[in-house]
Amino acid sequence: MSIFTLGGIVFILAFTFFKISALRKTKSDQPWTKLALVGLVDYLVLIIGTLGTGIIFMTLYSIGHG
Repeated sequence: MSIFTLGGIVFILAFTFFKISALRKTKSDQPWTKLALVGLVDYLVLIIGTLGTGIIFMTLYSIGHG
């Protein structure tokens, strides 16, 4: 189960670094509704990606230790 957690942490870190670089490139005069929508989509991507990466890590671990 710890390999699942490791997969989730790896995705969260990679996604966070991606979002930091993307936020540096955005303009500060964007309307808050658009930013809120982007934040919601990012949150959903983060949840799905974390679970997906954890599942991939667990699958690879199971195959490797069959």
